Amino acid sequence: MVSSWDGSIQLHDMTSLESPSKPSIYSTPAAVLSATFGSSPSTAFSGGLDRRLREWDFTTGQNRVIGKHDDAIQTVTWCPEQNIVITGSWDSTLRVWDPRSSTQISVSTLPSKVYAASFAPTSSSLLISMAHRNVHVYDVRKMQEPTQKRESALKFMTRSVACMADGKGWASGSIEGRIAVEYFDSDPAVQSQKYAFRCHRQAVDGVDCVYPINALAYHPIHNTFASGGSDGFISIWDHTAKKRMKQYPKFSNEISALSFSPDGSKLAIGISYEHDNGVPNAEDREKRQLLVKTTVMDDCKPKVKAA
Repeated sequence: MVSSWDGSIQLHDMTSLESPSKPSIYSTPAAVLSATFGSSPSTAFSGGLDRRLREWDFTTGQNRVIGKHDDAIQTVTWCPEQNIVITGSWDSTLRVWDPRSSTQISVSTLPSKVYAASFAPTSSSLLISMAHRNVHVYDVRKMQEPTQKRESALKFMTRSVACMADGKGWASGSIEGRIAVEYFDSDPAVQSQKYAFRCHRQAVDGVDCVYPINALAYHPIHNTFASGGSDGFISIWDHTAKKRMKQYPKFSNEISALSFSPDGSKLAIGISYEHDNGVPNAEDREKRQLLVKTTVMDDCKPKVKAA
């Protein structure tokens, strides 16, 4: 499933990648900033600039509005164990919804607008990253108050976050070309393991160019992660060993989104222009692609340390 600034949601059939069929396309009144599957592949939830949370039934192609925010919905998260949908918005609120009855369960006022969110089902932890370096951690089983309030380890605007597959922490990427690896456990011994590093940078005509990190995704089996930036590169990282395991050849345009399949065998790659380098020309606007990489299981497997 792909959401877009053109207001559409595209549903792609992944069963036959050798001869892919045309996607099913569903339209909304405004840009879709976030979309996620629900309890089945035929159900999804989306939110965007029209401020509405929508539930989709792909078997009928219809959608219904569950609720709305006072500003754009930036993040939509489905929590299957609790059967709830959680939305984060530019109106600086976090809202919890029951899609079965189309009712709002709770609303939390946040210190600033929401930029990104990631859910770790293995630990029931929901990470919310906001403006002004604000970070909140919630237990989705009790959303009344955050379990932790943090300040991001990154100095500039967060562009992407992803929780570890084992639920112990997360990675975050910013517009400054840096990734931070942090942990939920507040024990000082665990917190001493957090770190940040520079990446997605390159020398162009002798000048060090810094590129935003637009996408992060953890491999569901190997617990390593992929990062994609406005430099057009995707790298695979082992956060435990603190090293890059692989970098794929440069893609035709900036990397805007990454997502592993649930079994970890595939990596979906969204490629499109961003506005980091100003207004794009006509050629850049046409370089929009959805690719699926099928060699990621071996690429993401941590290297065995020599005895």
